[in-house]
Amino acid sequence: MSWNKKNIKDVIFNLNTLDAILPYEDSFFDFVYGISIFTHLSEKMHFEWRSELSRIIKKDGILILTMQGNMFKTILTESEIKNFEADKLVVRGNVKEGHRTYSAFHPDQFMKNLFEEFEVMEHQKSYIDNGKPQQDVWVLRKK
Repeated sequence: MSWNKKNIKDVIFNLNTLDAILPYEDSFFDFVYGISIFTHLSEKMHFEWRSELSRIIKKDGILILTMQGNMFKTILTESEIKNFEADKLVVRGNVKEGHRTYSAFHPDQFMKNLFEEFEVMEHQKSYIDNGKPQQDVWVLRKK
């Protein structure tokens, strides 16, 4: 963050906390992206962050997010797979929320329900690259 502030002029950088509170006015952004953000949040925080992102994005604004989708079922337990296939968010939360090892897995229908006030413009499903699953990419437009 310090390097960015020093070397990238005319851009404001903000370091937020886990709390879904951002220092921007309503309908401030045309475009927001988050790479592997929701993958480290509880279900409660999914809804809180969805609301906050919705608040700061303009109507017709674009939101791009990556999630651990169907391809990640290969690392789930049998009971987790049953929940995932029932369209429930699966969370492994035995560590600090927000930490890289705190992990959430996102069925497609859960995502569609979570972002119901957005139009799904594109959903690129996860795939294997060099033996590692890559996250789903969701391109959403605020209605």
